[in-house]
Amino acid sequence: MRSLLHLSLICAVALGWNSAAAQTTIEGGETPDTAKTLTIDVHPQMVGGSVPFDDSKGGAVLRATASIHTDAPRHKAHLSIDLLQAAGAPLLRAAEAGYDRRGNAGLGASRVRARWNWTPLSSVKVVVGRDTLHDGWGRRSLFRGRHSAPVPFVETRIDGGGRLRYRHRIEALQGAPSIYCTPSATGDPRFWVPPSGAMRTGIERMVVSHRLEVDLGRRLTAALWGAVVWNTEAGTRAFEPHYLLPLTSLRPTEYAQGSSDNAIVGLEGRYRLGSSESQQRFLYGQLLIDELIVSEILGSTGWWGNKYGLLGGLHWGYPRGAWRIEASGVRPWTYSHFTPTSAYINGLTPLAHPLGANFIEGTIEGHFTRQEWTVYGRFTASRRGDDPDGNSPSGSLPQVGDIDRTAESYLWLGGTSRSFALVQLDVSRTLHLGDKTPVQGFMRWEGQRTALGPFGELGMRLIFGLRTTGPFLGADW
Repeated sequence: MRSLLHLSLICAVALGWNSAAAQTTIEGGETPDTAKTLTIDVHPQMVGGSVPFDDSKGGAVLRATASIHTDAPRHKAHLSIDLLQAAGAPLLRAAEAGYDRRGNAGLGASRVRARWNWTPLSSVKVVVGRDTLHDGWGRRSLFRGRHSAPVPFVETRIDGGGRLRYRHRIEALQGAPSIYCTPSATGDPRFWVPPSGAMRTGIERMVVSHRLEVDLGRRLTAALWGAVVWNTEAGTRAFEPHYLLPLTSLRPTEYAQGSSDNAIVGLEGRYRLGSSESQQRFLYGQLLIDELIVSEILGSTGWWGNKYGLLGGLHWGYPRGAWRIEASGVRPWTYSHFTPTSAYINGLTPLAHPLGANFIEGTIEGHFTRQEWTVYGRFTASRRGDDPDGNSPSGSLPQVGDIDRTAESYLWLGGTSRSFALVQLDVSRTLHLGDKTPVQGFMRWEGQRTALGPFGELGMRLIFGLRTTGPFLGADW
């Protein structure tokens, strides 16, 4: 392993302009408590350099955000533009973690996020926007995780402050042409990121989901949810009134229409450990069911149609930090459908687990803070049964329709083994350079190993610099 040393010094001008003092009261007799507040922030979130100890690229790393916030008693809005300028692995992993575009030179990435929150009643909240979303209590989610790209959505939440909470959401999903037409897109999600330009095309699919949470006592909370993806078919089915009804059972509705939509359901649980509200400690789990027959499971037949996923973990908070251990796994062909546009694809689209299907994954992470110092560590490892040549599908790629399967039985992790492991250690110290914008000096070491069958490679790098937000670690799958 050769060593390359790239040292980049960057002079940054941190523009910490905050116009929170610019409060204005709208004319018309409104009282001061209905005044609207406009806040504008423009500042770099991370400025530093990358030193790779292999053949990958290093150099400058810059991550910045420009955002506008408005706040009123019943209305809140947020608009932000995230910019990233980097090279090599830091840029690639960040782009995988939900950016919209890559620069023409392949050295930058950007994304736009926005939300408008309206509270017509104390128990009802409506959200319209284009943003990243997350479902569940885990670091990962088997349905939709925070690692994904922004997506247009409309969401209604009902919460009267009691034991029940309900959410209904409709999303418009964009396609990713590299998944369908790039030969190197087969097998490894790291190669699904286009080298430049837009990472997604137009709207190809719509998804509707709803989630019902109930507190079963003071410690136990359960959630039941369901979702349906439908192909927009060049706009002919962009609106589906059957799915707009709150609390409707999505799977029977989809079946009754005789449609080719793709429905899944899920069950979640969280059990709180201890009584402290400030130190969150809980066990959690998630079960996703795409399709299954109980007799096939009990008979251990390996039938391809048994499509489901499992996730579980433990989160443990303490006065100076927290740590988490989590594991997940998804059966072959889960999320798939006989048409790719009706699949729950993740590769640059905002659904499902980022590894697709036919995998197992485990993670240990934690952070510790003492006075001005913070230490953050993460180890994640996964193994997937891959199909790198595309001729013998193993059910790992949901964008390959299950109509293309070549067998009736599929073993978990069957196919060519692809493994990935990543270790990250981040150390930072708060620097008191100003009152409004806290700044941290940080240094992060990363080591990773990837292997496809008998072939593997190692990579290590050192990232250092200044930042105004917590560690941005990018994709880790």
